[in-house]
Amino acid sequence: MHRLLPITFVMLAGVLVGCGQPPAIPGGTPGTLHTEGQPLGEVRVTVFDHDGHPQAFAVSDRQGNFQLREEATLEGVHLPPGNYRLTIESAGEFTMLWPKAYRSPKKSPLEIDWTAEQTEIDLNVPAPKMAL
Repeated sequence: MHRLLPITFVMLAGVLVGCGQPPAIPGGTPGTLHTEGQPLGEVRVTVFDHDGHPQAFAVSDRQGNFQLREEATLEGVHLPPGNYRLTIESAGEFTMLWPKAYRSPKKSPLEIDWTAEQTEIDLNVPAPKMAL
């Protein structure tokens, strides 16, 4: 019985620790999302080209950080130079609301002229209203 005790602890430790973290998916162009200096988490950011076709998306974390990914594969997307329009919408448990234009790939006021020298997207958006 005493010989089985160390083996049991090793097996239990293996279960508690697991086999490690799942491999990280390499991200694409990074960015931050904030309002009035405060980070906005759980917000979906979608990037559209000038014709209104989606190019990438991301969901911001609690610190407002995100990395662009391809919708179908979740592979990182690095934006090539160009003009883009971005939309935002709530992606979390609590619904945040912005004016309707912020959800429109044709009308969103969130536009960036991305150059090869830029390394991070910085989005400052109006404070959302909370839906009850």
